[in-house]
Amino acid sequence: MVEKPDYMLKAKIFDIETGKNIVVLNEDEAHEMDMLISDRVLLTKGGKKCIAIVDLSTTLVKRGEIVLFSDTSCGIGARHGEMIGVNITSNPASVEIIKKKMDGGNLRNDEIKNVIDEIMENKLSETELASFVVSLYIRGLSNDETVYLTNAIVGSGSTLDLGVHPVVDKHCSGGVAGNRTTMVLVPIIAAAGLYIPKTSARSITSPAGTADTMEVLAPVTVKLDEMKDIVLKTHGCVVWGGAMDLAAADDKLIRIRNSMRLDPKGVLLASILAKKKSVGAEYVIIDIPVGRGAKIEDSRVANELAKDFLEIGEKLGMKAECYVTVGNGPIGEGIGPALEARDVLKVLQGQGPYDLTEKSLVLAGALLELCGKVEKGRGYAVASDLLKSGKALEKMREIIGAQGGNSKVKVEDIPIGSYKEGVKAGREGRIHHVDNKMISKIARAAGAPKSKGAGVLMHVRQGDKVKVGDVLFDIISESETKLSIALDIAAKSEAVEMEKVVLTRYV
Repeated sequence: MVEKPDYMLKAKIFDIETGKNIVVLNEDEAHEMDMLISDRVLLTKGGKKCIAIVDLSTTLVKRGEIVLFSDTSCGIGARHGEMIGVNITSNPASVEIIKKKMDGGNLRNDEIKNVIDEIMENKLSETELASFVVSLYIRGLSNDETVYLTNAIVGSGSTLDLGVHPVVDKHCSGGVAGNRTTMVLVPIIAAAGLYIPKTSARSITSPAGTADTMEVLAPVTVKLDEMKDIVLKTHGCVVWGGAMDLAAADDKLIRIRNSMRLDPKGVLLASILAKKKSVGAEYVIIDIPVGRGAKIEDSRVANELAKDFLEIGEKLGMKAECYVTVGNGPIGEGIGPALEARDVLKVLQGQGPYDLTEKSLVLAGALLELCGKVEKGRGYAVASDLLKSGKALEKMREIIGAQGGNSKVKVEDIPIGSYKEGVKAGREGRIHHVDNKMISKIARAAGAPKSKGAGVLMHVRQGDKVKVGDVLFDIISESETKLSIALDIAAKSEAVEMEKVVLTRYV
């Protein structure tokens, strides 16, 4: 039962959604009530109530009024001009827990769960959310805390229970342009009779996420029950994780992490492993590319991350293996959704880029061995046989069809941009380095991933010899203007670096 309201204020409704329960009070009146920004109030109207975060204004709202946004007003059924009961209430318990972490304390399982629960209930302000992420970045998380966070994230959303075993999965830490091993590995693993419910991300800063590339071939936005049906029927899928309620709290944490350009290691580990656990994965292969221009450039950092993955995965009941791979240049030839989808189909037909083929086979073979499907040392050969025999291609077509795509799609059926121009070598020499970040920047300038047919088509890789005028890469766009912008960026950068001759003078 709600006690008598401390104040009665007239509702002023703004038809704007904020994603949180936020109200605006007159600043002078709020100070007289001893309230500050981000304090909480209990709103009541009739038998309905909700907790809201306080914001203040001297111009937006008059004394005796309270601004409610559409999501808050709907929560208590308030209409413009109606009187709303307002009670001052305590701040969420998470605030003190976040302070504890800021002071260097270790958080208990129940404390981390409390923070995640209140994040999901939209009880925390943006400042409090940011403070939580910053505290984890500065103070770090122990492996036990990471396990607690992982379980809390899993518990924040739905989970997939296929009712079959074994369930396997794969993850890449990212940063390598064109690295579409997932879309080759999934059909190989599914063709071997294993279950691989692969949820993938869309691009945030890259020219294409796996979900963007798969979307060229089939719809990736499916519901959880649809995903289950697809996997039970075909043994695999490649769908967009953001379309489902899996590990729901992770999306809220990622939004804050990305906006602040912070990636606390414990949160990264929890984010990845929560997605794996939420789909019931028992065996997981993790690819950690390392090299200049990749997301992780220091091999020591990669090796430490790999050890943490193994330890935390074990605590979560998953058996994991990590592979620190070469990530100092693009994988495959196409950079951008349609170009990458073409690469994938070519590989499955036995005609694709060698590096994409080899890396996919190595990772697929490792996963076959990890779950005990094949004996140690035979994984690569079995994966290779599934690819060469056409069984992986047949399985991929089955998955494409099950997800609502054209199961008979051919490479030439995938359209790419009609505007194309090559970037040529200005001198003779050997390729020293192809910059992942710069190639990605050029592909995005050309329109990827929003324009599916835009991107970059590589013609060289590290170690190749070129002559003056040889095409290093093509820029492809669906817009003449965007092609021009991408060409300008390419001209001002050194996306492909040539070896430099070093002369030592002796006197």
